[in-house]
Amino acid sequence: MDEPAIRYSVLLRYYHRYLNDGETAQFIASVAGSYTVGTLERLVVHGDLYSRRAAALALGLIGDQRSCQVLGPLLRSSDRKLRLVVDDSLRAISARQGTLNQRNLLELIVRSNECSTFEKSVELATDLIESTGGSAEAYHQRSLALFQLDSIEHAIEDCRQVLKLNEFHYAAMVGLGHCHLELGDLLEALFWFRRALEVYPDLEPVRLQVQRLEKAIQEL
Repeated sequence: MDEPAIRYSVLLRYYHRYLNDGETAQFIASVAGSYTVGTLERLVVHGDLYSRRAAALALGLIGDQRSCQVLGPLLRSSDRKLRLVVDDSLRAISARQGTLNQRNLLELIVRSNECSTFEKSVELATDLIESTGGSAEAYHQRSLALFQLDSIEHAIEDCRQVLKLNEFHYAAMVGLGHCHLELGDLLEALFWFRRALEVYPDLEPVRLQVQRLEKAIQEL
């Protein structure tokens, strides 16, 4: 058996053990001791079906923002399980971005949005953006709050800033769709809802929205 095949089998052994026992720390330690991030990035693109899933999971745990450029296109993989793993991994990488204080502040902003205290969300997100230069998620959370406060144009600006920082951020595309729908621009809304589906096909509510919009536009 050649060396690549041996390395694949090692990764899959770690992966199946993790699926059985859920021991995240052990999985991270095992993978980090045997693979570089670069090797995992190659496996997630060129490996067999199960190796790609295992590599995607590992990158979500030990990768950084640079791995997003490799993982992002796999959101539209024909393998649904891989799509789901990639989506979770991208979220995990995003959650590790910044210092501990910055991550804690972002969590506070998310909770503030969940509690519908949108003015507070905008204030906290603006402070975070101004102090750090802004992450995609900080802009995204502020865009959600701005939308709820009927500041649609500013929400659109933030969604576009999200996509400058992360071209695979399908939630920002959905946000743009809702913003333009609120403004009555059905064609632009349809464009962004379709774009979100192109990036990540598992957005069934968005797919239904596209169907409704297509019908509404045809009836104009």
